[in-house]
Amino acid sequence: MNSLFRHSLPYLTPVPFFALLIVLSFAKEKVHAQSITAIKSVDIVPYNKAINAFKSCVDASVDEILIDYDEESGHNAAVLVSNENLHLIFTLGSDALTLVKDKLTHSTPVIFTFVLNPETIMENKKGEADLNITGISMNIPPYEQFKTMLQAAPKTKNIGTIYNSSKTGTLIKEAEKAAKKLGINLVSTEIRHKSEAINAITDMKGKIDAFWMAPDTTAITHESTEYMLLFSLRNNIPLIGISGKYVKNGALMAYTFDSEDVGRQAGEIAQQFLDGKPIKGFTTHNPRKLKLALNLKVAKKLGLKIPEDLIDRADKIYR
Repeated sequence: MNSLFRHSLPYLTPVPFFALLIVLSFAKEKVHAQSITAIKSVDIVPYNKAINAFKSCVDASVDEILIDYDEESGHNAAVLVSNENLHLIFTLGSDALTLVKDKLTHSTPVIFTFVLNPETIMENKKGEADLNITGISMNIPPYEQFKTMLQAAPKTKNIGTIYNSSKTGTLIKEAEKAAKKLGINLVSTEIRHKSEAINAITDMKGKIDAFWMAPDTTAITHESTEYMLLFSLRNNIPLIGISGKYVKNGALMAYTFDSEDVGRQAGEIAQQFLDGKPIKGFTTHNPRKLKLALNLKVAKKLGLKIPEDLIDRADKIYR
C-alpha cells in the first residue's frame, strides 16, 4: 500500500475481541419492543400451524398459553387477560374468545381466529366504547358456496337450509342476499331444537334443488347430517357440506379454509395495529384462502357433469 493511500485512511481504534463478540451477539438477537399473548382453546395441529404463520408476520414477541393452563402457577389465561400491560391478545377457538370476552375489562386489542359465528359470542359486548376486537370467522361466505353450486348444477333455482336464529341468524341474512344476487332463492326453515331438524328437512322435498349445510350447532348433529346425506341421494338433491369429511361421505362439495393462511392473515392485521392502525369496535373478516373439495362419484349419481375448470380448481377430489 503506498504512503498517500495509507495516510488518507481514517484512524481506526483497535476493538478488543471480546467486545466485538458482544456487539455481534446483540446484532444477531432481535429485540422486540412489543408483546403478544396467543391463547389456544386446545392444543391441535391447525392452531399450531396458525400460530407459527402468525409469528412470521409480526415484529413482536409471541407467548403461547392454553386456556386451561395450571391456574396455581399464576399463568392461567384468565390471569393474563386481566393484565392491562398486554399489547395484543391473539385467540384461537371459541373458548378462548369467550374467556377474553368475559374477562377483558380494559381496551387491550384482540384478534380472534377459528370461531364460527363470532357475533353470537360477542353480542353482550358489541358496541361498547372500550371494545377493540377483530378477527377471522370460520364461516365460508355463502356467495362463494352458492356460486360454485350453480357451476356444478346450473339448473339450481332453490337452495334449502335449516338454522337456529340465535346461532346463525346473521349468516342466514347474508345467505339470503347472496342467493338474491345470484338470481336464486334461499328456502330457509328456522328450528329451535335439534329434534326438529329431520322433519324440517323432510318438509323441503319437492321445494328445493340443492341443500346447504349452514354451520349451525342446532341444525348440525350426527343424526341430522346422516339424514341430509340420505335425503340428498334419495331425492337427487346435491348437498353443500361444511367440511371435506362430509364430501367424502356423500356431499357434492364443500369449501374449507387454509389454517396456516388464517394465521398469516391474522398476523398481518396484528402488524398493522403494531404499526399504528387502531382496531375500533368489533369487526370480522372472511378467510381469504379457500379450499374446494368435490365428490365426482356423487356427481355421477346425481346426473351432474362437473365442468373441467371446476375440477381443476378443486384442492381435493373424491372419485
